[in-house]
Amino acid sequence: MSHERQKGVVVSKPIAYGSVAMYLGRKSEETKTHRWHIYVRGIAGEDLSYMISKVVISLHNSFANPVRVLTEPPYEVSEYGWGEFETKIQIYFQDPDEKPVDIIHMLILYPPGNQIASTKKPVVSEFYDELVFNEPSELMYKKLMAGPDKQAPPNPLQEHWPVYSEIQDIQVLTDAQKFLAQEVAQTKKLLIEAETEAKELKEKIAAFEAQRKLEAKAKAAAS
Repeated sequence: MSHERQKGVVVSKPIAYGSVAMYLGRKSEETKTHRWHIYVRGIAGEDLSYMISKVVISLHNSFANPVRVLTEPPYEVSEYGWGEFETKIQIYFQDPDEKPVDIIHMLILYPPGNQIASTKKPVVSEFYDELVFNEPSELMYKKLMAGPDKQAPPNPLQEHWPVYSEIQDIQVLTDAQKFLAQEVAQTKKLLIEAETEAKELKEKIAAFEAQRKLEAKAKAAAS
């Protein structure tokens, strides 16, 4: 399949990323006060492997094996700890020529303000975002237009995840975008066919003119 860029085509796909941290209580170890999870997920529970080849999550270098490579859902790292720190999330795509996306996410363990940490209510820090593909290759374009073909495995964290009220609106926009992209692709195909026909016609006219000149020369020579 061609890696040629689809000129003038822009495709966006929604994702969510963030962290969930659960306080383990006063009896927990001093260096393991929380159980936390950092992740990338589909906003409606869809399996993102149709467009994502891997997710790399880089933790604080005090952790063993701080760079975690995740090649299939769930794109999630779970650990125990006591401190907050910045993490780096890198998203790689099924088309290796597509530039990876880098995201910085701050791991939040403690509730805001003067709220007291609770073993029953986790601290959720999640963000909605959109991956924007500007003039993707034919390979990536077809994968994006095909979309997810299955749901990600059930996740124990999902009861804590935000529910996006815009999901239906996003789906409508995604469907509209898919339709427009198909129309653009069809128009592009027709233009290519028209250009090919015009080229063939031009070549036939040139051949006809060349033949006429040869016949005229032959006639002049005979006379």
